[in-house]
Amino acid sequence: MKITYVDSGVLLSATDGIGRIAEKALEILGDSQREFASSEFVKLEVSPKAVYYKQT
Repeated sequence: MKITYVDSGVLLSATDGIGRIAEKALEILGDSQREFASSEFVKLEVSPKAVYYKQT
């Protein structure tokens, strides 16, 4: 199993991206052979956008 650090760029690309970038981000996030790691800072980076658009 691979441990993969996910930053905000990957998460935002998966939700807002178009084309190859979004496809690659979704491919990585959907890989069952990966275990994901992140930090509280990533949560802080992506939360304001969700709160702003009332998607919490």
